[in-house]
Amino acid sequence: MTDILLVNPLFLRQDPVELKLMTPYFPLGILYIAAAVREAGYSVAIFDAMFADGPDDFAAALAAHDPRVVGFGVLATVRRSALELAELAKQSGALVVMGGADPTSRAEVYLNQTSDGGHPVDVVTIGESEETVVELLAALGKGWQPALLASVAGIAYRDEAGAVVQTQGRPLITDIDRILFPARDLVDFEPYREAWREHHGYFALSLIATRGCPYGCAWCQKAVFGRSFRPRSPESVAEEMRILKQDFQPDFLRIVDDAMGIDKGWMRAWHAAVLEKDAVTPFECLSRADLIDSEVVQLLSEVGCRRIALGAESGSQRVLDAMTKGITVDQIRRAAALCRQAGIETYFYMMVGYPGEAWADIQASAALLRETRPDHFSTTIAYPLPGTPFFDQVRDQLPEDAQEMPDWDYTAENRLLFQRGAYSTAFYRRVIRWFHHEWEAARIRSGESVPLAQRLRTVVALWRDRVLVRVIERSSRKAA
Repeated sequence: MTDILLVNPLFLRQDPVELKLMTPYFPLGILYIAAAVREAGYSVAIFDAMFADGPDDFAAALAAHDPRVVGFGVLATVRRSALELAELAKQSGALVVMGGADPTSRAEVYLNQTSDGGHPVDVVTIGESEETVVELLAALGKGWQPALLASVAGIAYRDEAGAVVQTQGRPLITDIDRILFPARDLVDFEPYREAWREHHGYFALSLIATRGCPYGCAWCQKAVFGRSFRPRSPESVAEEMRILKQDFQPDFLRIVDDAMGIDKGWMRAWHAAVLEKDAVTPFECLSRADLIDSEVVQLLSEVGCRRIALGAESGSQRVLDAMTKGITVDQIRRAAALCRQAGIETYFYMMVGYPGEAWADIQASAALLRETRPDHFSTTIAYPLPGTPFFDQVRDQLPEDAQEMPDWDYTAENRLLFQRGAYSTAFYRRVIRWFHHEWEAARIRSGESVPLAQRLRTVVALWRDRVLVRVIERSSRKAA
């Protein structure tokens, strides 16, 4: 019998968006927990659904490992899959624990889910879970006794009467250097390597250098790491990069911190440590426009940075201010220019449909893409995640069942749950296509070498989208 089976519930083959992107990364969250429980003396196994065919593979894993506890790492985008697998885990006789951003934000919703067999979720972990799961396993080792769970900080569960109980909060881990490196050895990385090489010509891995983000974007869910900034030591991050380079030989790394460049002193020390340990590997990272200056760009470039993803979100200062983004449109333009001068690619995250956004704001976003010409970008339709100021802002515009429904079919295909006024889902999806063609045309005009046939297709698509978006926009306002 295995003490705990940890589950990544994302089935790549069942997610058309992720399948098209084909950028799979190891599930770092559950691998951190696996390292912690193994160090504490518990037996642990991983079920990684990434390349599995479906639930039957999970059922086979349950039979093979016979786990006492099954733990899930859950984002809103995989909630539906996680709950389906949880029912199988309960049928096998295991206790089911769920953690991650979405369960942390709506623990009661998860605990009150019902199926033919009753409640599929027994415990929800709140926030960081390395220490929580270790303590929880000790309590559950004595069988299901809700009274024993009361002493475990950072969880929620149902008591004997069926009422949801949430224990005292667990403080954030301050000395995060004592957190063990993720137990990557528990995952078969060959399918990852093959997928990356087949679709992109290189193999990429991810790592985390810091936890938390001190900024206050109204739509950002900070449920797990909080609104904090807790960097690992520069030497620890450089050492993990060295180990990855030595043991896995990745061609590329993705540093998944919310914002690189917050502490310049840390950046300088990390830069020195990476060079000293010969740990340089090409990588991409995420940052903010207001953190990008010539020194940060130089430091990143010299240790292998090839791409910086920026949360640009909008070309309208009015919308950025409504999001409490804390940046200016001019800072976005300047950051893009500095990266281009240093030979670092930029990736913009854009958003449409934020409350109060008007047609002029949408036009400003299109203009920003034309002017800055990022190397890559993606656009999402604003979605209110529970536990965020944005969610609270539109709470009275949500249908009654919004808290209960699994509202994502798969990544990037959420239902639009709040009333947006004049503009429909179809309008925003047309806007996203229009943005793409504006960007393509701007890159062509800047001198990018593109075959004549593609140039013609882009011109035709751009003018078609300009007309369609304007017609839909005007008709939507008249109808409203």
